[in-house]
Amino acid sequence: MTQLIVGGVILPQTSNDKYQCYPEELATTVDMISGRRVKEIRGTVQMISWSYDYMGDELWRELQAVLRSGTSFQVAYLPDDGEELRTGIFLTASLTPPTFGFSVNGKALWHNVAFTLREVKPHD
Repeated sequence: MTQLIVGGVILPQTSNDKYQCYPEELATTVDMISGRRVKEIRGTVQMISWSYDYMGDELWRELQAVLRSGTSFQVAYLPDDGEELRTGIFLTASLTPPTFGFSVNGKALWHNVAFTLREVKPHD
């Protein structure tokens, strides 16, 4: 089952609580001089958290080029309220740098690949 395609890079299915896709409020909070706090809710965006224990060097290089691009990219994702992939435009909210695990046949295997994505445009 495909859970996630990031910028055209098809990622392997992950399990054991390592894939989350959920709606979250996109809001701005402002502290007023009077001491009040005002929260402006702009809408709801999808958040995606994904991690994988060991990833081959070739796949990691493709994925990191998208995640570290500094621009938005298209994502196909499995939502928590459906069975079919949806698409949207996302940004990298966080990226945990993986570590070099070991090599197999002279190719690196990267350990603890993890990131969080945030949908760019809010919706109702």
